[in-house]
Amino acid sequence: CIGMAEILLETTSLDPKQRECAHSIGCSGNALLYLINDLLDFSKIQSGMLELDFRSFVMHDCVDGTLEIVQMKAEEKGLELVSWVSSTVPWVLVGDPGRLRQVLLNLLSNAIKFTSRGRVSLRCRVSPDEARLWFEVEDTGIGLTPETMGRLFQPFVQADATITRKFGGTGLGLVISRNLAQLMGGDLTVSSEGEGRGCRFSL
Repeated sequence: CIGMAEILLETTSLDPKQRECAHSIGCSGNALLYLINDLLDFSKIQSGMLELDFRSFVMHDCVDGTLEIVQMKAEEKGLELVSWVSSTVPWVLVGDPGRLRQVLLNLLSNAIKFTSRGRVSLRCRVSPDEARLWFEVEDTGIGLTPETMGRLFQPFVQADATITRKFGGTGLGLVISRNLAQLMGGDLTVSSEGEGRGCRFSL
């Protein structure tokens, strides 16, 4: 379904209505694929079967590759997408780059989805004890109240029904991200100064 839609868009001459239909097919297929992957990951986490794949990787490549995935969506919304990696971050690290990228991608995608103007930033630095890395994804989006922040990490729950209707989503992304962060020896937290004042997720 997804592959055929891409072939139609890239290799055939379609009128505007046909292109719109093919694009909708591709978007729907991708949405279904993300949902299936989220459900599979959540099931593995719940059963304790999710395992990390530790290997050497270059942190800058991981960050740059993640930013490339969301760059176009940020540009479409007119958002500034910025990143900063501290010079104290080692060039080569040992961990699970795939799962780290998954968490960062979820946080950046959410930040872009819930931000209509301004910027989304990703920062990476070494903790004061030099024992772990800190990541921060910050946006100038819709912000959160203390009540909604308390529900963010519950399975199948989003901030409120209005957000679900407007922006979609399964309510699993942040749950999976926090569990992955904890599996990697860290945690995922959120802070916001209130509605309309953006959010900051710290990993």
